[in-house]
Amino acid sequence: MHRIKLVLFVLLFVSLQTQSLSKQLHHDPIIDGVLNRLDSLRLTSSVQESAVKGLLQRLIPTHFHSFEFRIISKDVCGGSSCFVIENYDGSRRIGPEIVIKGTTGVEIASGLHWYLKYKCNAHVSWDKTGGIQIASVPQPGHLPRLASKGILIRRPVPWTYYQNVVTSSYSYVWWGWERWEREIDWMALQGINLPLAFTGQEAIWQKVFKRFNISKEDLDDYFGGPAFLAWARMGNLHAWGGPLSENWLGDQLLLQKQILSRMLELGMTPVLPSFSGNVPSALRKIYPGANITRLDNWNTVDGDPRWCCTYLLNPSDPLFIDIGEAFIKQQIEEYGEITNIYNW
Repeated sequence: MHRIKLVLFVLLFVSLQTQSLSKQLHHDPIIDGVLNRLDSLRLTSSVQESAVKGLLQRLIPTHFHSFEFRIISKDVCGGSSCFVIENYDGSRRIGPEIVIKGTTGVEIASGLHWYLKYKCNAHVSWDKTGGIQIASVPQPGHLPRLASKGILIRRPVPWTYYQNVVTSSYSYVWWGWERWEREIDWMALQGINLPLAFTGQEAIWQKVFKRFNISKEDLDDYFGGPAFLAWARMGNLHAWGGPLSENWLGDQLLLQKQILSRMLELGMTPVLPSFSGNVPSALRKIYPGANITRLDNWNTVDGDPRWCCTYLLNPSDPLFIDIGEAFIKQQIEEYGEITNIYNW
């Protein structure tokens, strides 16, 4: 399937109602093909198991040796994703007490969260919704035992999506790696396996638009400032709060690579950005025959042409495919072939 068509298909697919999606999952060969493709991109079992051990070390270091983690096949779960929690067969006071198995690192992490929540009465949340409350977890050697058969919980739908395209301009844009690491840990514990990963895309766009003869000065008039990235990306405004420095662009790209690396280590499928049609105004002069429309004022910058009324390239124009494909290829060059799911 052509990559751009695949992008459009996946965007439609992700927007389906959860209940409708659940009914269709095992009956649509295209969906099965996408799922199989994404499964094939996952990192090795040992990498995912180690990533969850790292999460455990950050969350509750006193119990680092109390849990054993193992990746298992979907066959154990009847063909779907799941986690299994069992008592460790051995001494409770030396080494592991509880074994948590899962089809990915995310499933193992969500199994750990389930055990801490329902067997140890612990609470793991954002700081403003209670934070991490683990004082109720018994000391190593005294963790609660499970019934002899253990626990098996299947994921009701294949993907749990997280974030939206403007979240990054509320608070994420100010985060460094330490804060992102905590958020990704939280995602894994909550079973999120399809997170949006929009950081650093302006650095990618800079490289792409350079191929289309767009200058740095043109991009300074196009990119919004850090607090307004989402609105510039959506074509609501341009240049407001900018320009973006080269150091900032480079730092954001490095941060994105850290974010993606950890998401992949945990078995997540990142959702990368794609091309929505918004273009710098300079593209009209460089490609005078392109079907580019100036949009109306978004009513936030008083109609001032320095910041309002951005430009949209018609999706039917061949240039749309050229730019969109170049953007995805540049991301693959930067990050590797890590996903087939994109958003804008």
